[in-house]
Amino acid sequence: MDRPTKEVLLSVSGMKAEVYSYYLRGERKEIESIMLQSAEFEEDSETGKPKLKKVDATYRSRMEDKAVILAIKSLKNADGTEAKVELATLDNLPDEDFKTLQDSLPQQPKKK
Repeated sequence: MDRPTKEVLLSVSGMKAEVYSYYLRGERKEIESIMLQSAEFEEDSETGKPKLKKVDATYRSRMEDKAVILAIKSLKNADGTEAKVELATLDNLPDEDFKTLQDSLPQQPKKK
């Protein structure tokens, strides 16, 4: 499936990202599953219903990273060469550039 994209210039590093205009359903499920996998439940002894036992607090940053990686179709260095769309590349971006990428991500449609 060919999706529309937009070009995003990362002003500090000079990199250019081609970002999808929307996520596919499977990508959205992949992002959301990170939160569910980070929670541990136990049975409430009084009600027998599941109750949250603990949450891995790193889930939010992992969801953000996955959302950015899945949204980028291609990434080019300032010299025009291809850069790998992977966590190591994101972690080496200046914070301002990562924020620019986050701001360019496909938005979830607002529920009516």
